[in-house]
Amino acid sequence: MWSRKPSTLDTSYLNLRLCIGVLGIALPFILRIGSAIFPPDPYSVSAYYYSAMRNILVASLCVLGIFLLTYQGYDKLDSRITNVCGAATIGVALFPTSNPGFKPTWVGHVHPVMAGIALAGQALMALQFTQSAPRDEAARWPDDVKRMLHALIFRYAQRVHGKKLTRNRIYSAAAWLIIIGVVLALVQNLWSDSVKAETQWLFWFESLSIASFGVAWLVKGGTLFKDNAAPDQPVPTEAIPTQASPVDATTS
Repeated sequence: MWSRKPSTLDTSYLNLRLCIGVLGIALPFILRIGSAIFPPDPYSVSAYYYSAMRNILVASLCVLGIFLLTYQGYDKLDSRITNVCGAATIGVALFPTSNPGFKPTWVGHVHPVMAGIALAGQALMALQFTQSAPRDEAARWPDDVKRMLHALIFRYAQRVHGKKLTRNRIYSAAAWLIIIGVVLALVQNLWSDSVKAETQWLFWFESLSIASFGVAWLVKGGTLFKDNAAPDQPVPTEAIPTQASPVDATTS
């Protein structure tokens, strides 16, 4: 379905998605470049809190969290997942990872909980992006779980084709990469110290998840694989959440 031309509010939603995507992709690289200038290289993204890049890490996570908290999706479920992920992302910044020199020690135990919620939310958001219309109000949580599991194996509730199908596959792949990054980050704890000392594996596994999350948002915002439309044509409502556009939502 085609709608009116995008308003300023519509454009702001697209710009918000662009900012989230760029920040997600750029953060690991910014941290790594910073540690190259101000060594050493911390072993994880969270460990940059105890480096010269602390302010960059905390500011980036807080900005990303605020973006996610203020974002309104297609429906209540979409918004709740995004907002919870945003709150957890801010929590990651405010409750740093454990360090012998940091007090109180209980803060370090809160950090992995916040990180786990944030990463789980990122994967769920990518799967939510595959929906082509607002959630049916009559749907229950088992229906949502089923739909997301189907999306995880590249099966979608609505029949889609063309670039929308390509975007859905990217969303599903992004969810898988986020999950793989988390699993590898957990598995590396079992590796010997000599293996972990060669490369900051945890940093790269975390970066895989974060960057995949960013790519999903760039695609969602129409920066990548956007539907073709002539300059004088209206745009598909797929790019705009229902709160920004009063017309019926379609693909996104």
